[in-house]
Amino acid sequence: MPHKIEIDDEVYRELERHVNGFESPNDVLRRLLLGYKHPTTHPKASTCKPGKLSILLEAGQIHVNDTLTHHQPRKHRTFAATVEDHGWIRTEKDLYDNPSRALADLVGSQIDGWANWVHEPSGRTLGQLRDSRN
Repeated sequence: MPHKIEIDDEVYRELERHVNGFESPNDVLRRLLLGYKHPTTHPKASTCKPGKLSILLEAGQIHVNDTLTHHQPRKHRTFAATVEDHGWIRTEKDLYDNPSRALADLVGSQIDGWANWVHEPSGRTLGQLRDSRN
């Protein structure tokens, strides 16, 4: 289980100031403190089967580098992910071939990623995009 630390608003604003692209605060800290470079491709995506979003990529409904979000208003939390090559999803935690697994890992419980990830460019859920193909 990962360790968690709390930071104040001033530190968080400074982290946000150093964000490159869709980096998470953890990515910023890794880059600034450890010299971490965010890989452009992940070994899982290049050596495994296509991810579940490949059907939407092939249909032209989503594109590589599009942002996905899930907002939990009562908990004041928003999660973000990026569409990767071959229909994979990158979050601050890892790379996933399945939208539900990606979101469940972030929120900490089972959740339907197709119904709850919103594709930011279109404003529609992944499920709405998938179902509109028919």
